[in-house]
Amino acid sequence: MAIWKLSPQHKKSAVEKMFFYNGSKAIIVEQGWRWGTFTVESDQRPLTDLELVNEDGYELGCIDNDESWELYEMTDGCWLDIDALRDATEEDVTAFEQAWEEDGYDGVEELGWSNDDTEYYYYGPLELINEDTGQVFLGDAVETQEQTEQQLLAELDQLVASMPDPDEPAVTDWFDATTTCPDKIGIYQIGSQFTNNTSSNWPFPSYANWDGKKWNVQDIVNWRGLANKPK
Repeated sequence: MAIWKLSPQHKKSAVEKMFFYNGSKAIIVEQGWRWGTFTVESDQRPLTDLELVNEDGYELGCIDNDESWELYEMTDGCWLDIDALRDATEEDVTAFEQAWEEDGYDGVEELGWSNDDTEYYYYGPLELINEDTGQVFLGDAVETQEQTEQQLLAELDQLVASMPDPDEPAVTDWFDATTTCPDKIGIYQIGSQFTNNTSSNWPFPSYANWDGKKWNVQDIVNWRGLANKPK
């Protein structure tokens, strides 16, 4: 059987919920982790593409999730909250917090608290890896194939050649990238703080892709595109 690893695709998306009981009282300790990994052995892929999107959160080890995930690691704790549940008072929580800060599990056990249940959750898109084949499945698909500048230039030239009215300018004016964004998805000529390029005669023009929300490169100073100016 193949070994599968499951992790959140983005950092600070793994949560551990520890439930402590002392007689009729209950307290929850919620620990956020920067990264987390669970594993499972299976002949079949354990999660579908839709499940990897994980819009509502995914509980590892939940009886409804029937994959028998095993904790591999939780690394780099980044936040921790302690709250009262059943019958616990504010004084109980204060004493618990002090004991936890001073001596962790041992400290709260000395106060009579017992960690009888722990739950693990992932929030946001997930990353699933087949350890045997190296195949990776992502809930938030990322375009990994980078186009070269020559390919981008060829595509731009093709678009210019297909324009119906040769009397219209092939490209727009330059626009400040900090104040104006393209209104259409596509490839645009750019200038950056590294190239300081705003001239079409520069021997090595640079291009970037605008997906409607963000550029695929950083540090863009200005841009220009084909035909229509942005709204």
